[in-house]
Amino acid sequence: MDSINKKLPIFMIEDLETLKVITDPLRLQILGLLDPKPQTINQIAQKLGSSPSRLYYHFNLLESSGLIQVVETKTRNNIIEKIYWVTADDIDIEKDLLNFTSKNGQENITKVIASSLDATRADIMRSLQVRKFELAQGAKPQPREMVIRMIKKRVRDETYQRFVEEFNTLMKAYNDLPDEDGDEDEMNVFTIACYLYPSYYFNDEKYESSGGE
Repeated sequence: MDSINKKLPIFMIEDLETLKVITDPLRLQILGLLDPKPQTINQIAQKLGSSPSRLYYHFNLLESSGLIQVVETKTRNNIIEKIYWVTADDIDIEKDLLNFTSKNGQENITKVIASSLDATRADIMRSLQVRKFELAQGAKPQPREMVIRMIKKRVRDETYQRFVEEFNTLMKAYNDLPDEDGDEDEMNVFTIACYLYPSYYFNDEKYESSGGE
């Protein structure tokens, strides 16, 4: 699997068509599952509790957009089986595509936020369903903490910027942690989904003077 060595550090999304590809909750989940190691469509389908036939279309889109690649092929029972992997460690979006004042900026931002939230929701619900099934099959109860929290603070811009820098440093440290070896049945995948943004409210007087209704 020589092509694995050609994995990029960052895949930059620079056009609307590729942005549309990732603004789909199911495709975001596929990318997340493929990130640690190369896998087949059947393996991903099993983890998602889905049928492989439902995923072919999404894999084709991800591959044609350059977001995933075939790193190996195997023949099993005279059927060629492709093994896929992500093409880069991380994905970034060209800032102009998310410029609120640009032609499609507002729509693009809405799609990115919605797909991220939907993918997170689907991941949480699937995890709870899997755990419920495991417990019904006699698995040992092992309470785990799930944190869902929304915090708002009134701070100056320099305080906000400093916190964002510290947070990005922490997230990079988390992202750089190596995957630990062990029995997959005993391993946990911890997901962090965070949204940091400045929150504004309309000022009645200023809004009215600008012609708002």
